[in-house]
Amino acid sequence: MQQMDRSTKNRAVEIWLWSGAGLILLMVAIGGITRLTGSGLSMTDWNLLLGAIPPTDHAEWMKVFDRYKQFPEYQQLNTGMSLAEFKKIFFWEYLHRMIGRVIGLVFIVPFGWFWYRGYVSHSQLKKLFILFLLGASQGLMGWIMVKSGLVDVPYVSHYRLAAHLLLAFLLFGFCVWLALDWRRQNEDSPLPPASNGREMTWLHGIGILLILQVIWGAFVAGLNAGFIYNSFPLMNGSVMPVGAWVLEPLMLNFVENPGLVQWIHRVLGTVLGLAVLAYWMFALQSATDRKTQYHAFGLMMLVLLQYLLGVFTLIEQVPVVLGVLHQIMALLIWGAWIMLYHHKRECL
Repeated sequence: MQQMDRSTKNRAVEIWLWSGAGLILLMVAIGGITRLTGSGLSMTDWNLLLGAIPPTDHAEWMKVFDRYKQFPEYQQLNTGMSLAEFKKIFFWEYLHRMIGRVIGLVFIVPFGWFWYRGYVSHSQLKKLFILFLLGASQGLMGWIMVKSGLVDVPYVSHYRLAAHLLLAFLLFGFCVWLALDWRRQNEDSPLPPASNGREMTWLHGIGILLILQVIWGAFVAGLNAGFIYNSFPLMNGSVMPVGAWVLEPLMLNFVENPGLVQWIHRVLGTVLGLAVLAYWMFALQSATDRKTQYHAFGLMMLVLLQYLLGVFTLIEQVPVVLGVLHQIMALLIWGAWIMLYHHKRECL
């Protein structure tokens, strides 16, 4: 009976962690819509508690709208915008922030209950506190990112955008990892054959490629580089973009030249696809366990679908639906890699 009780507790914590990961996925999707609809700078202040209530009458809406007019986005890009148009972009940024508040509550309230009821051990508490620290850092980084677009230039820093997205991926991945840890506590199945060093090095390489691809994907988004060179596989008839090395110093082109940034994103995507395909073929031919093969196949299919989705998104000049799907798929790929890597770590 006691063992069954512990199993039930572990299952409750696991479901909580999966719920958190799902909400983060939703948050990333809403964030993508916010960015692609140009809504991210519509709320010009950050009130953690008071900002939960939107304007409720015409006078309050005009007050918020008049404040928006004081900032560069309205003055340089949206001069003459109507109140109705402003309400549309305000909606997505407001929803994005509200989902963030919901995530905070979903993490804090059940955590307090689990802690009070003794569902988690001392060592597990440390991991959950790290999770909270990541969540708080993500919220702070979101506001730091927004602030970069409220002074002089009406665009957020693509470096801060990349940091904001990376924190979301890190938070999502940690939720998935911890959920898998709690699931393993309820499993009685024997561990699979031990992983070899070569296989783990391969997985590390795929993980690094994934992180680099996410970073340059954020650079593409922040520099609006997806709206240029909308042909594939060549870039307007050339292998390399025109003016790929115009910035000085030379290294600046890799992170601030929109054409070269897009080219790097293409190359990284191709290398990543080939690396995952090769790993899947290796898993099929080796004496590894069936679960590893299933994970490798799932990862490969997601990466190939993402590659095709990226091509269509580029050719169609980044419509909102395709752009958001591309971002969601990237997070799912990261989750699939986490699940595969977690499984192989159990084999060490």
